[in-house]
Amino acid sequence: MYNGAKYLGEAIDSALAQTYKNTEVIVVNDGSNDNGATEKIAKSYGNKIKYYKKENGGVATALNLGIEKMTGEYFSWLSHDDMYYPEKVEKQIDFINKLEDKKVVLYSNYSILVGDKITPIVHNHEMLNRKKKYSLLRGCVNGITVLVPKSLIDEIGEFNPKLKCTQDYDYWRRIQKKYEFIHMEDVLSTTRLHPNQDSVSPVAKAEGNKLWIDMVKCLADEEKVKYESTLYNFYFEMIKFLEQTPYKQTLEYCEQQLSDIEKDYQLDRKKYKVSVIIPFFNRAKQTIASVKSALNQTYKNIEIILVNDASTDDISDIIKFIKDYSNIKLINIEKNSGPATARNIGIEQANGDYIAFLDSDDEFLESKIADQLGMMIKHNLNISYTSYIRREAEKDTIMRDGQLTGIVVPKIINGASIATPTVIVSNRFLKDNNIRFNQNIRVGEDSCFWLNIARYSEILLVDKPLTIVNFGEDSHVSDSTKLAEGVKNIITYLLNDDYYSNFSYDISLLCNYFFKINNDINQKKQDLLLPKWLVGRRDVSFRKGRAKIIVKNSIPYRVARKISHEGPLVALKVIINKISSK
Repeated sequence: MYNGAKYLGEAIDSALAQTYKNTEVIVVNDGSNDNGATEKIAKSYGNKIKYYKKENGGVATALNLGIEKMTGEYFSWLSHDDMYYPEKVEKQIDFINKLEDKKVVLYSNYSILVGDKITPIVHNHEMLNRKKKYSLLRGCVNGITVLVPKSLIDEIGEFNPKLKCTQDYDYWRRIQKKYEFIHMEDVLSTTRLHPNQDSVSPVAKAEGNKLWIDMVKCLADEEKVKYESTLYNFYFEMIKFLEQTPYKQTLEYCEQQLSDIEKDYQLDRKKYKVSVIIPFFNRAKQTIASVKSALNQTYKNIEIILVNDASTDDISDIIKFIKDYSNIKLINIEKNSGPATARNIGIEQANGDYIAFLDSDDEFLESKIADQLGMMIKHNLNISYTSYIRREAEKDTIMRDGQLTGIVVPKIINGASIATPTVIVSNRFLKDNNIRFNQNIRVGEDSCFWLNIARYSEILLVDKPLTIVNFGEDSHVSDSTKLAEGVKNIITYLLNDDYYSNFSYDISLLCNYFFKINNDINQKKQDLLLPKWLVGRRDVSFRKGRAKIIVKNSIPYRVARKISHEGPLVALKVIINKISSK
């Protein structure tokens, strides 16, 4: 600590308040020059802490002295302006004791304190579990959250005293060359942000850029491909991360690497065949328009699989239109079975390397398959979806979701905002993992399909509107009852799945949404039972078949109450008397 009198007491108190009692608290004064204020606070704790004072040399030198003096088996770091949650050490000791290999570094989520406002920082646990080295490459390790075995420190050596701002990540990098960092989902520490910190100083930026460029360069290309499937995708994802940091030189370095890779890339328009699956029930005119949009693609190596889900209308116009196209196959189903069955039949019949889904009332833009497939090949990912144009009553709105990309579990549980006609997926991937639409449900079957894919694969968002999705009164999102049915089907799937049932918090968020939908439906039903002049003027709840109407000091409230308790004739007398009195 250096001149830490303002916050030091809170930091020490939080260390002493640990529920795990077999601890020692070592406080190192790094040459504070605040007229003894910092030392006075530290010494006020007496023998509850071990206190050492040294000449000012920087954070690394203070940490090195503390480590030299420590007698414990584990090292836990706390800055003078930060705090631990009471169970921080106990939870980490319990966690590491359950691991077979204890030569690891634990780190956790944390909170940020600005003034009186506390904001939890919750990292993507699934991503950090699958990609251990991203603990550092995504800047997820906050020093005050770590628990490090002393045996690792003895092997690695001391913090680099020449570094003023990046001594922590430099040290973690040296450890990570041999040992793993394991993420804990708990929020165990609070880091305070205040004006006196030097995290955005010129020195911090200079050291930071050198560190980050070195981290990127030193990661072998084989590991880059292991984590992100292609070098292109590695630098693409690094750029997205670095755009949110102050390390502009590192960003420029990664942008140049991506540009060099892109120069060598060209999509072979004959190598990959794409099967476009279009299920339809009646709607001949719209279906023909959908087929035309697929035929008009700039990417020509496609086949179209039309699945007739037992249409009851005349579809002779469709048959007449497709008869001259050798790349269109029509499959007729004898019994109407819903979109899941129709799409599954299409998947079984598909000969393409990739499968694109298109609903019979929607349309592809001309460059849809070329643009989207090109990005998939660059990223070497099994599935992608795009932004889209929502067309409703001739009004177009661009719909995009910039968050659902990469490892999307658990975020996808509470936000599977993927429109089926925007998706292209690897046929081989579906067959290898035996992934199909759930034929037992007709609403929400697509979301369950994406959830099933997400457990095995990252998902690529191509943030470009390449499909027109038509919305009308019969769309599920416009029908609250169908929407509720779909959400219920998704919740049922999640709760009965061995993998997804572990994500209790995210499922609970979806359950809250389910409650809201049904509450709105119930409200609309109640409104139908009330006079028009009451609708929207009060909150209504039903008890034993009666409406309890809460509107204070109004004629509608008194009338409704009279109707409820004494009948309509008495209520009519109240109205007449009120009018007469005026």
